[in-house]
Amino acid sequence: MPGKPGTRIWRWRALTLFGVNALIVIHVLHWWLTGDSLARFVLDDAAHTLERGVVNPGFVLFALALLVTLLFGRFFCGWACHMAALQDACGWLLRRIGIRPRQFNARLIGYAPLVLALYLFVWPLFKRELLLPLIRPSWPALADWLGPVAPFEGWSASWRTSELWSGLPSIWVAIPFLLLSGFAMVYFLGTRGLCRYGCPYGGLFQQTARFSPVAITVDSDRCDDCALCTAACTAGVRVHDEISTYGIVVNRDCMRTLDCVDVCPHDALALKPGRPPAARGPSDGIRHYDLAAGEEGLAALVMLVTAVGTRGLYGQIPLLLAVTLGAIGAFLAVLGYRLAHRPGLRFAGRTLKASGQQTGAGMAWSLVITAAMLLLAHSLTVRLALERAEMLDRRITVPMEIVLSGSAEFLPGAVRRDAQDALFWYRQADAWNHGGLGLARWPHIPLRRAWLHLVRGEYDQADRLLQRARTARPGDPALIAAMADSRRARTAQQQMAH
Repeated sequence: MPGKPGTRIWRWRALTLFGVNALIVIHVLHWWLTGDSLARFVLDDAAHTLERGVVNPGFVLFALALLVTLLFGRFFCGWACHMAALQDACGWLLRRIGIRPRQFNARLIGYAPLVLALYLFVWPLFKRELLLPLIRPSWPALADWLGPVAPFEGWSASWRTSELWSGLPSIWVAIPFLLLSGFAMVYFLGTRGLCRYGCPYGGLFQQTARFSPVAITVDSDRCDDCALCTAACTAGVRVHDEISTYGIVVNRDCMRTLDCVDVCPHDALALKPGRPPAARGPSDGIRHYDLAAGEEGLAALVMLVTAVGTRGLYGQIPLLLAVTLGAIGAFLAVLGYRLAHRPGLRFAGRTLKASGQQTGAGMAWSLVITAAMLLLAHSLTVRLALERAEMLDRRITVPMEIVLSGSAEFLPGAVRRDAQDALFWYRQADAWNHGGLGLARWPHIPLRRAWLHLVRGEYDQADRLLQRARTARPGDPALIAAMADSRRARTAQQQMAH
């Protein structure tokens, strides 16, 4: 447990975090029983406010969290975040079974939360207001590839909803996400691994906290250099080194859990007002990074490729899960590199390599890492096949009226060839039981393949695809409409034939 088991501050924080999760459960149950409730308090919804002008509870919560962080530091992260509770609980359970996760200190991927924050909260506005108006006249293909933007229709408010779960992952995605972001992130990257390497909201909180006039300070006369404060910190901050050098904790990862204050046997630490950390020391404080320059580059590259390649994979993986997979992949890549190049290596209390020879545990981890990298390569292959298919699909700009009129056979040969090539690549990206390489089916592929068959005048193939898709999703309105369009095109073609 953080700090001393049973101490006063830890108990209050645990009670607070339990209360936060209880409120979430009560909110969901109220919506489930009544069909209507307060809109969700999800920080991601703040991006919708900035992008579309719709003020919602998520935006209000995010604004309050930023204000509290500016005034007092990252108390929201330490005391009010449900994901913090998950990671603390997972860390405690791992320690109960004898596993003590070690902090993984990497420099480059530590900036991932800030990059994610800019992507979520700044990129949509930049793309809509500056980038697309600038490039669309001279480079329309790039503008189309960057994708559409939501129009800003003025400010409004949305406080209640009947679709609380809309846009959130299914239970089949949520459970693996909780296991990976909890147990796996803590096991591989240390306590608060998700906070340090994968939380986009923390990316803004990190920078905001640098200007807080309240910080952990030290009474030098009472401090006996025992360094229990560093050992108690769940965020991996070297508390003793920082207070000895700067007089306060300056590290951006300090989440104000106050475990360091609570564990000090001489009450030498306290939360007090003073000069902001930005005026005292660097944002990463005093930290001994674990990775050499080449390992830093490898970790950053693998995290970037994994996050980009798996986000939205099969229409299922949300951004935060993709980033979680990226951070875990970065760790495994570094572990694999060290297994190959170091004469000796230990991890999680086990010897993986000694005197240049891998042990049984080392061989097992080599297999795990190899399997993970092969799975990543497979996912990237499927993703690239889909990207190729969609690129060809976008080149087909035939109006629907022409296709549904039964005149597809009179379309230009180049259009029909693009449709054929797009069908080939969509088929490669489709699920294995539908003739493709994928492990699961992309939800939109049946509709796109059916449309391309209609463009080529292949009505039987379009009907078969839509019938199979409707068997799996019988109430899907898009499929029902597509089947009606297919019948309309077939009827029009038959009338023309007679």
